[in-house]
Amino acid sequence: MGRLWLDAHDYGVRLLRGGSEPWLAPATLGPFYGELAALLQPHRLIVPVAPLLRANLGDERDAAAALDRVAQSHGLARSLETGLATLAHGACAGLLVLMLPGPAALGCDPEDEDALDDGVAALAQVLRALLDTALSGTILIDESEAAARAALGPLHRIAEHCGVDLRLMGEGLDMVAWDALERLAAERDTQITIPADSEPEAVLAQLAALRTAEREG
Repeated sequence: MGRLWLDAHDYGVRLLRGGSEPWLAPATLGPFYGELAALLQPHRLIVPVAPLLRANLGDERDAAAALDRVAQSHGLARSLETGLATLAHGACAGLLVLMLPGPAALGCDPEDEDALDDGVAALAQVLRALLDTALSGTILIDESEAAARAALGPLHRIAEHCGVDLRLMGEGLDMVAWDALERLAAERDTQITIPADSEPEAVLAQLAALRTAEREG
């Protein structure tokens, strides 16, 4: 039976933190994910880095230039160092999978090859920080634009050099909408995102039903 990979960040922020983003107080990130893992009990729990990056990007029109500025900033480096350390030392560290957004996901024009290359170069600096704390040994990339996905080669080479499995969302994982999920695939792991506005009782009931189906084969 396949296993469940959960992206429950936005759901957990609403439920456990009243909408306050834990990446903005990075020393709280590890305890936040510890609570979320204990509540949901997934096989893997996805940790998106996008909320931290987007909080620092602002509204600049040139997304690639803004991303380069943020990637080189001491503020981002400190936030990553603190947040990743709290994750690595938490009881659920082995469950966690970091997820890096791709360049188009952060606003780089997917039709501008130079902008994509500049965005990838900036993300390479962020990736190097993540590689020191790869946690489960896998890092996901969230990028839906085909041109942006094709530009990610430098990131794959960096990760391969460090012995980390850098995986695009949807590769090796069945991506299923939360409201369409009935049971896990037999052979492949399943990745789902719990919507932020989901009712807690319904979420726990859905997860319990999945575990029952898994036990019964």
